[in-house]
Amino acid sequence: MRAALEVSMISRVARKLVIFAMLTELLLLFSPSAWAVPSYSRRFGEQCSTCHTMWGALNASGVQFRLSGYRAISGKDLKPLSEDIEISKGVSIPTTLPLSFITGVGFDSRNEKRQSDSGASVTAKGSSISLEDASIFMTSSLGKHLSAFVEFPMYETKAWEFTPLGRAEANNQAANRHVQFKSENPTFEVAKFFWNNLGGDSLPRDSFNLLGGITHLPLGYASGKVRLSVNQYLIYERRALDLISPKAVGDMLGSADDYLFRLGEPQILAEVNGMLTFGKPVADIGKRDTFWAEYHLGVTNGSNGKADNNTQKDFYGRWVMRYYNQSLGFSGFHSGDQYDDTLRSNAAYTGLPSSTGIMSGQQDVNRSDRFGIDFTLSLAPLGVPVWLENQYMFNKESNPTGFGKEFKWKGGFNQLNWQASKSTIVYGRFDWIKGDNINDTTVVSTVSGFNGVTNSTPKERDFILGWQHLVDQNVKLVAEYRHHVFEDNATSTTQPSTAKLSDDGVTLRAMIGF
Repeated sequence: MRAALEVSMISRVARKLVIFAMLTELLLLFSPSAWAVPSYSRRFGEQCSTCHTMWGALNASGVQFRLSGYRAISGKDLKPLSEDIEISKGVSIPTTLPLSFITGVGFDSRNEKRQSDSGASVTAKGSSISLEDASIFMTSSLGKHLSAFVEFPMYETKAWEFTPLGRAEANNQAANRHVQFKSENPTFEVAKFFWNNLGGDSLPRDSFNLLGGITHLPLGYASGKVRLSVNQYLIYERRALDLISPKAVGDMLGSADDYLFRLGEPQILAEVNGMLTFGKPVADIGKRDTFWAEYHLGVTNGSNGKADNNTQKDFYGRWVMRYYNQSLGFSGFHSGDQYDDTLRSNAAYTGLPSSTGIMSGQQDVNRSDRFGIDFTLSLAPLGVPVWLENQYMFNKESNPTGFGKEFKWKGGFNQLNWQASKSTIVYGRFDWIKGDNINDTTVVSTVSGFNGVTNSTPKERDFILGWQHLVDQNVKLVAEYRHHVFEDNATSTTQPSTAKLSDDGVTLRAMIGF
């Protein structure tokens, strides 16, 4: 009987892989034979490899292009293939259509194992063929100073975003035995606007720019869709409650979960940024032996592109230096309060067994600080197309459950990349997070009169192995494997926690952009 079930499962997976292969062939058959995409490539006649190691990950030239408001690389203007139309002095619109479309199909398969504090365990399995992404980008420079970048994601799979996490999920032995892959239909995600060269001719080009709108924070490595890997960086995604809560965070917070800050989500922000060459002309940035720096300093709502969830504004900064393909960067983020009064009240523990809350109900602030160091070590100057990306970050929330107990955690990742050819890249990454103990079970709320219910010492890790190949400049194949583990090792007067979650999964994708 068991053998028959295994044969049946293999047969189902095989059928899905055949369907995936057929869909991939259709994408290749009907994709245009473009040698440069999307709209920037059509506008300037440049190949994707000018700005990307593999689309979407930016190289140094791509960083310069973005900081220039999408009009120059190494301080040199890119000349459009057809002249723009000037509509007023200093303001123009492109004659090429400033729209791009990126979409793709994929096969996702995942096995999950939940182990509870009592030692019981349950396994869930699932696989799916789905539309992985469908997004429209409207982006262009609009004259000498103004430029815009707007993204409209019409559909997006969440197969590898926010997989089960935390002690509550590990103890949920009644969870569905079939993995439920998530998807969403967002309206738009990014809308950012640049005003370059605020100092005019009195300052070096692109050394003092203004950026405003909804976009991702300037982290060491891109947290949005422009990252290389399908799987997100753990250290950019986790919040204190994700790691420590003994109750399911989504159930506890409800709709408030959408605007509870995640470092890797787009934020409403305004910043000044620029490139500095320390006395050398901007054009020298294109030379490997030129030492140059990039800076960002800004303010944000800190609520994931939503309306402000409290009266506090958050502040952030980033400074990165580059030399001979190496980089060293520092970033910081400060929030005077991560929560609002409604969230603190609605997520309060009521003392009832059915209560989904863990918070004290007190209206005390929950300050947050994050500090990161990142660096890239590259063998490219020696003619070897291999580089190592590294991120380390320290995080602290002063009062995540309202009982006056702070929570600190640290983590990061190391990703080794090998550009086997101009069209192929192979990579491996190790992510990790380790949290200090937080225990509020001996503290009594002055509002509810109940003790806290949180006692957690979380840690998390995953290993990613990936391969990506350009069939054409606008058609990309992706294969990625992930092994992920979350554990809570808190101890108590009765027994240590053995809560554990692990999952293994594979994703195959065929992406096209035009």
